[in-house]
Amino acid sequence: MNIFNKLINTKNLTNNEKQIVDFILENPNEFLNMSSDTICKECFVSTTTLYRLCQKLDISGLSELKVKISGSINSYLKENKEFDFDFPVKQNQTHYEILTKIREDYDQTILSTFNLFNLDQLKLSVKAMKKAKQIDVYTSAGNIFFAENFKFQMQEIGVNVNVPIEEYNQRLVASCSDKTHIAILISFGGRGILVNKLAKILKNNGTPILLISSTEENAMMALADYQLYLCSNENHYNKISSFSTRLSLLYILDILFACYFETDYDNNLKNKLSYYRKLTEF
Repeated sequence: MNIFNKLINTKNLTNNEKQIVDFILENPNEFLNMSSDTICKECFVSTTTLYRLCQKLDISGLSELKVKISGSINSYLKENKEFDFDFPVKQNQTHYEILTKIREDYDQTILSTFNLFNLDQLKLSVKAMKKAKQIDVYTSAGNIFFAENFKFQMQEIGVNVNVPIEEYNQRLVASCSDKTHIAILISFGGRGILVNKLAKILKNNGTPILLISSTEENAMMALADYQLYLCSNENHYNKISSFSTRLSLLYILDILFACYFETDYDNNLKNKLSYYRKLTEF
């Protein structure tokens, strides 16, 4: 995860630690050139507070923090914090303005999702998918179409993915699941009653869970073995449409597919081309 997103999303910070975080977010370039003493004086905190913050970020110290900030600053500054993801299109806009705003929505969504990726979590998720005898994807509403697209992509390389749709079928598949499966749970805020029940059934069965959700804290995070984050800038319901969330999910599922494909690149490519040759033979 981009260090700036980690700073924003790290929980249980003290007020003094938040002072440092706010200063970094508002003055990233200045922070890089400051000593620990200068940082502490500027933020009115102790050196102990600064290094305690580093520990909470799983960082060895100020030097490593600066290295991570330096490596992530360009991506962070490209994010437009003022962009209105909920209402990118306004009344009386021209078609050209609408084209431009939706393009900007997509650009900002991809950048935000990219910055939220934790490479360790991605690597572990793909490894778990590769190990599993069965991949099951649980989601609802419009997200089902993206899950079905992921299923199609995987089927093209000879990997069967199960996407149960109806509530009874989802409960049944979860109940039959075990540690040889991996469950991909997709839920923006983890608010649905069914998705929480599914997570508990899967956890009880020992099934590894990959949760794809927003950065908003929810009960399912404690049950998940792996976590990937959707762009989290849209309101759950007060918006024109889920422009950002849909694209973010598509991007994550495409990344999962591409990383899975890469684990056995030559064979997967050979299989896909072989299947399509057979499709056109008759």
